[in-house]
Amino acid sequence: MTILVFDLDDTLLMSGTYKRYSDIQPDHYLNFLLFKLKCKKFIYTNGTYGHAYDSLINMQCKELFNEIYARDTLMYMKPYSRSFNEVRNNILYRHNNSNEDDIIFFDDLQDNLKTASEMGWYTVWIKDVDETISDKPYINYHFRTIKDALQNLKLN
Repeated sequence: MTILVFDLDDTLLMSGTYKRYSDIQPDHYLNFLLFKLKCKKFIYTNGTYGHAYDSLINMQCKELFNEIYARDTLMYMKPYSRSFNEVRNNILYRHNNSNEDDIIFFDDLQDNLKTASEMGWYTVWIKDVDETISDKPYINYHFRTIKDALQNLKLN
């Protein structure tokens, strides 16, 4: 079973698009793309749990995610491998995955993707830049937006 792990800010939600939580509006097409994915989905952010929760509520997609991992719910933060270990172990054991399934991690920061790759995760760099990834073996895929990634990756 494929497991999807999403960073929140500048990956799933572009932080430059809001100043207050009330500014965050649902993106119905993004929600549709997330809904179509029948695999388990998680948020993994260096923001707080409250920030992630409130953002997902305003995006109207909170129910599409199995759990939120945040800086105030984990002992360590990204990009530290202990943080990735904690998230992976929680997903595998708390969510009834007895073996290490394919974990696909979406993030905008290369340091986070590098650690995820070292953990054996597939990585998707979400960044609106023209940059080759051929010299970045820790990045499996690059897309400008999360919608581009969800439309083009074979995830089910």
